[in-house]
Amino acid sequence: MKIMIIGVFGRAGRAIYREAKRRGHDVVGVAPRRHKHPVVDQLILKDIQALSKDDVKGFDAVIDAVGGWSPQTQVVHTLGLAHVIALLQDTKTRYLKVGGANTLYTDPEHRHQLQEDKRYYPRYMQDLCLAHSIGWQQLKDSQGVMWTYVTPPYNFDPEGRATGHYQVTGDEYFPTPDPSDGQNDYISYSDYAKGMIDIVESHQYIGQQITLFSGNNPDPSQRY
Repeated sequence: MKIMIIGVFGRAGRAIYREAKRRGHDVVGVAPRRHKHPVVDQLILKDIQALSKDDVKGFDAVIDAVGGWSPQTQVVHTLGLAHVIALLQDTKTRYLKVGGANTLYTDPEHRHQLQEDKRYYPRYMQDLCLAHSIGWQQLKDSQGVMWTYVTPPYNFDPEGRATGHYQVTGDEYFPTPDPSDGQNDYISYSDYAKGMIDIVESHQYIGQQITLFSGNNPDPSQRY
């Protein structure tokens, strides 16, 4: 399959790139500038908002793994996402977005999200939460786009070992009274990448928000 990874030099992008290449896919990375690692054979040096319809033409899937943490860069989750939606509208190319766990619902009626719990997302993280929430709403409101919003759990470990195992759940997470107990809120980047490429290959979960998790946090005292 031909796969584009936007944000290929970020931590999630690198893991997804390695997994896709390991399986023999034709992978093209996108980044605003070149990094030393990983070595990306096919690279488009562009900001996400500078991509054109010609750039994304002919891909089976576009995986959006961009990250923006500062007020200046968080627009990748809103304006950047909206730009990719426009490029892929009414095409056969899938759009898979690395989502934010803050958007998960914490009640069956879907009136509250995890970002409202300050034990998980304190005040200084609320701007980033808002950016993810706006982007998620834009995706839900889109028409003619084959999207999947792939959320990691709260504890998303860049250094965790690859177990080769993960579970798929939906758009809900019901937190326990103690956020530090690490119950069913953990996955390593490697296992998340495996799940992401599995989803691409299986053509599943179109038009859905899903969560990939591998189980309990192996070190509950550690937040990632």
